[in-house]
Amino acid sequence: IGEVCDPKTTDKVMVVGNTTQEAIDALTADGWILVPMAEGQPHVVRFFSIFDYLKDNWKKYEFVVTTDVRDVIFQADPFQYLKEELGHLGMGFSLVCGSESIQYKNEPWGDENLLQCYGPYIHQLYRDREIYNVGVLGGRSEYVKDLVLNIAINSVNRPIPIVDQAVFNMLMNTQPYQDTVFFARQENAWACQAGTVADPRRMDEFRPHLLEPEPVWKDGKVYTWNGALFTIVHQYDRVPEWNKVIQERYK
Repeated sequence: IGEVCDPKTTDKVMVVGNTTQEAIDALTADGWILVPMAEGQPHVVRFFSIFDYLKDNWKKYEFVVTTDVRDVIFQADPFQYLKEELGHLGMGFSLVCGSESIQYKNEPWGDENLLQCYGPYIHQLYRDREIYNVGVLGGRSEYVKDLVLNIAINSVNRPIPIVDQAVFNMLMNTQPYQDTVFFARQENAWACQAGTVADPRRMDEFRPHLLEPEPVWKDGKVYTWNGALFTIVHQYDRVPEWNKVIQERYK
């Protein structure tokens, strides 16, 4: 984060669950604001914890970006991206989410997850839809605050524990999100979702179904098919060549 964001204007906040005091001390020394994770399934309760922080602090920020922890790097300043993309599109967008460039029906894990979460009726209605990834989100502070609350409260009491992705995609296919979200494809350079567009173990299966060309790996960085540098790279560890370089770069 420090490589691409101005520390004078940016806070970095981490939801922390079952971890060691050594890790807590190291994160604090590195300038992180730590938020305790709520009790429950981490994929879901993290959104309660994010909301718990934002409900008291959202007015401090113009924009907020939320990401998974383990498998995300920033290649460019995400806040600059939000200022430019949400500012000049002129259609009232307040949030941005990134496409996985594939439909539910062609991604077995997601398709089954949608079915188990909502049952056959909703599954049949929405399995032709494009998948958007819940692991990297951004937007205007108040809108992110309320989106993570909506994800959280719609994820409880489901028949399976890991439902954040299915719940998020259901929300994205309804109003007011249809009119307020910038649905960024890979070519828009918001976030590369490598699990569906670059994982060499899955590409023979996924490639015929991708909705846009694959990303390009060049000089240790990830670019869109049309030559733009991705702001965020998610799931880089799914690609051994990327993972080796990125792990070495960030130790």
